[in-house]
Amino acid sequence: MKFMNNTCYRCMKFCGLSLALVPLFFLTACKTKAAKDSGYLGATSGQMSEQRGRFPFQRVWVKPGVNKDDYSSIMISPVNTTYLMEATGWKAANPGNLRLNKEVEDMAKYTREEFTKAFAEDKNHRFVVTGNPGPRTAVLDLAIVELIPSKAVLSAVSMVAPPEVAIPASVAAGKSSVAIEGRLRDSVTGETLMLFADREEPAHRIIDVKSVTWWSQARDSIDLWAKQLVKLANTPPNEKVKDEPFFRLRPW
Repeated sequence: MKFMNNTCYRCMKFCGLSLALVPLFFLTACKTKAAKDSGYLGATSGQMSEQRGRFPFQRVWVKPGVNKDDYSSIMISPVNTTYLMEATGWKAANPGNLRLNKEVEDMAKYTREEFTKAFAEDKNHRFVVTGNPGPRTAVLDLAIVELIPSKAVLSAVSMVAPPEVAIPASVAAGKSSVAIEGRLRDSVTGETLMLFADREEPAHRIIDVKSVTWWSQARDSIDLWAKQLVKLANTPPNEKVKDEPFFRLRPW
């Protein structure tokens, strides 16, 4: 009888835990809506479409017939933030804010460094990271085109969200988001090999007001994008690279 009671208790405890995890499962499984085209990729952005059977990004286009085995090196360009600052109004909403300008520079530098690091530390050594164009070398162009910090972060860094950013319901709910657009091209001919765009709602973090930055919540997403692109480089064309939605409570 004692054994039965302990068993029932464990079952009840497990069921209770399972039920408690149901909302978390749905939070993790929910799709983040795609960001609007920023203009960074120009008219070519219209060629992109959802291809979840292969890619972890929301929209992708790959040049028909392109063979990634034709390339062995990769150059990573400085990350573009012009569309983020101008099109979404951050610069206009925070005129003369030197902290904002510095943090935008830091975010662009961090993004480039993380993508460089991901390829350089790839255990398969699929692509050699180089700083010079040449045969068998592809160039990766990146742009951060959207960044919506949570209300708590904005308050901590004393910045004002422009009207274009403050309107979305996600901000009112305290959520944050970040979006990226990318282009892979031949370093010699300039021919576009691949386009991609993705938007993520980063993991929630406990805010440390002493170290928080305007773009802190975007770090997880930037790291994830870098890892996913390296994984794509190492995965056969007929195999899927899954997206990795996450919901974690993490300290800064």
